[in-house]
Amino acid sequence: MVNSDIKSFQEISKSVFEEFSSLNSEQLNFKANPNEWSIAQCLDHLIVSNEKYFPELQKIHAKNYKMTFWERNNPFSKKIGRQMIQNLGPVVSKKYVSPKIFQPGKSTIRISIVSDFIQHQNKLIDLIKAISPEQYSKLKISSPVAALITFSLADLIKLLLAHEQRHLEQMRRVRNELKNRST
Repeated sequence: MVNSDIKSFQEISKSVFEEFSSLNSEQLNFKANPNEWSIAQCLDHLIVSNEKYFPELQKIHAKNYKMTFWERNNPFSKKIGRQMIQNLGPVVSKKYVSPKIFQPGKSTIRISIVSDFIQHQNKLIDLIKAISPEQYSKLKISSPVAALITFSLADLIKLLLAHEQRHLEQMRRVRNELKNRST
């Protein structure tokens, strides 16, 4: 399970590099309309949101992660995890407003955002590789948005992956809109 997730994260990195690394700053920051994110903002958002989980993943890696009472006993963890994976995955059934702590930058984002994302992704992959099968199936983590929201580590990894796939599709739509306006 972990290996297939790692492969999927690597495929996203490859797609981001192949599809967006040749874009200039103006193209990366292009918005089809003011209420939608640019490609750069999507990448920034993924970095910002994923990194909110890094402290817990690093504790797991260092083998000093301790679940709280609520994380161990929340009867809704499984349902919450599955629902979030479905809601934030690549198939967009409803548009969601990202919580404030996950918001990307509002101004023009640096042209290095593609390489920054790839570096970030490599760190994430390294943290996931360090997870033992026992940790993957037994540990639960709280959301950085609200401590009452808990899900299994396995569901967290699937959530991060589904969320990246969702925004990869969004970036592709923005790139296609950019191409349509250029021709």
